Amino acid sequence: MNQYLFLHMSAPDGEAFRPEDDDLADWLETVIPTGISVIGERLTEPEDARRVVKRRGEVGVTSGPFAEFTEWFAGFDLINAADIDAAVEIASRHPTARFGQIIVAPLMNPVESNELLEETVRARSAAGLGPGEFRDSERVE
Repeated sequence: MNQYLFLHMSAPDGEAFRPEDDDLADWLETVIPTGISVIGERLTEPEDARRVVKRRGEVGVTSGPFAEFTEWFAGFDLINAADIDAAVEIASRHPTARFGQIIVAPLMNPVESNELLEETVRARSAAGLGPGEFRDSERVE
């Protein structure tokens, strides 16, 4: 099985977001029980981001938003799929494909499930936290 990173992005030509048609829970119900979905999460707003560069030993940090970006990364998913065509088909069913865009990128080396990741997923589920939800104490400022 291969793994693919879905980068969810805004898109100026995307259709309007419609909560009744764009329920992420519907997509998750098709990918979690089958083992397709490894992990996914929404990202915060562009203002929260930092760009980090290191040139000639000097670290430069720029706070978002970044003028050169016309789209924004809204979140990610790491999925298992047989090949790139299967990954594209899975991405085409995600709500973001309609109102945004999804970059599907193959991972060079698959991520093996690990105890910390599995415990994090179990703890979030037990706390009733879905994708993109977090308690205020988990927010990184």
